[in-house]
Amino acid sequence: MRVMGTVIAATGFVLASTVARAEPAKTYDPRAAFAESDADHDGVVDHAEFHARIVEVFYSADVDKDGYLDATEIVQLVFPEDFTATDKDRDGRVAMREFMRIRLDDFEAADTNDDGVLSIDEVVAAYEVKKSR
Repeated sequence: MRVMGTVIAATGFVLASTVARAEPAKTYDPRAAFAESDADHDGVVDHAEFHARIVEVFYSADVDKDGYLDATEIVQLVFPEDFTATDKDRDGRVAMREFMRIRLDDFEAADTNDDGVLSIDEVVAAYEVKKSR
């Protein structure tokens, strides 16, 4: 179900894609995140749109612009717990590569009909499942 969080976080899914500086995390709206991620407004988020959104989310969350997300930056994301076990090199921070891996796994899990794109229904369903945990 980490995928659902990723999709949400990634597409905004994602996303919660904006980090509040010195403020509590803002309320996340998966529909708004989906709309932001659907760059060509065709009603689905494909891999390219998802990737672009995830990169945007990462760099937005990287408040100190050091190329990594530290514990303070991670807690501002939607479903920050997705990243507690992903720090494979145990350096206490999440690199873009680690962040992208988790979020792409989320994309695949959220794509329940295996058509290679995410619909609004898939994104909302993934978010709701993740939120209820």
